[in-house]
Amino acid sequence: MNRKLFSWISQLVKNSPGQTTIRSSSKIGLSVIESYGYGRSQNNKLIFTAKDKNALRLQIKNELNIDPFDTEQLPDSRIDIAEFHDDEKLAKNPVSQDHILVNCPAGIVQLNHQQIRLHLDMIPSMGFMPIASAINQINHDTLVVVENLAIMQLCNQLTLPRLCQNALWLYRGDYKSGTKAEACYDLLNRFGQDKEVIVFSDMDPKGLEIALTMPYAKYWLGPDITQWSTCLQSKYASRSGYDIQSKAMGYLLKLKEKGILSTEIVELILQMQKEQSSYRQEHMFAHQVPLSLVALLNNAQQSPCKQ
Repeated sequence: MNRKLFSWISQLVKNSPGQTTIRSSSKIGLSVIESYGYGRSQNNKLIFTAKDKNALRLQIKNELNIDPFDTEQLPDSRIDIAEFHDDEKLAKNPVSQDHILVNCPAGIVQLNHQQIRLHLDMIPSMGFMPIASAINQINHDTLVVVENLAIMQLCNQLTLPRLCQNALWLYRGDYKSGTKAEACYDLLNRFGQDKEVIVFSDMDPKGLEIALTMPYAKYWLGPDITQWSTCLQSKYASRSGYDIQSKAMGYLLKLKEKGILSTEIVELILQMQKEQSSYRQEHMFAHQVPLSLVALLNNAQQSPCKQ
């Protein structure tokens, strides 16, 4: 049994259960006949009588304790699969798929109507890592998505705009930390519509691309506009980092031509293009660069990731 096979069987047994179903021959259909002994192959067609489908349904229900007539797909998590089957790897998601790292500059994360104190004044902390799917309520008005892991532990040491100070900070995720971008995007898709979503990223083409493709993102958090030239011309600016981001810059220039970006974001793109450099989040912190919010899009424009 695997997820694809279960889904195929589910569709089969729900299709006119009191009648014969005829399908074109396929590898997965032949494997159902071979594995379970119901149905037959004839003239490049697969034939399942009503009796075949009912018997197949009962056998799968007996094997998994899940009725394929009522359930179209196996559960996503390993814990849920383990309740029904001895092979927890039938789950869609790996163990880390549902983990998300969260923090709050104020030191109190508010989730599911509970307040979780992080004691950031005692021990530097990147926050804590809850199960994203277990979050059914976010009691913060603002969400800040952070590109780089090192910044998560610094959220209470940055001088932030008021909107960010009591926000829930979400780490975007990477392949090394145990948190996945999918969990962050899923959380934003579930809760972002009613929140102020801000992206705090590097001041480089990729960072702006991340901000512009983040669900429901309204603002980019970065150096104050008065600091842009200073940052991009600084000896701490990254030239090599800019050089490898031509694809991201191409994406930004296409959006610029569409006229949907805010005036400030267009100006930042042009400055990065002129200076051929970028400025990282770690340097923003190390050199105490003043931070401010910049609207990503013109008023009433839809996020590019929603188009």
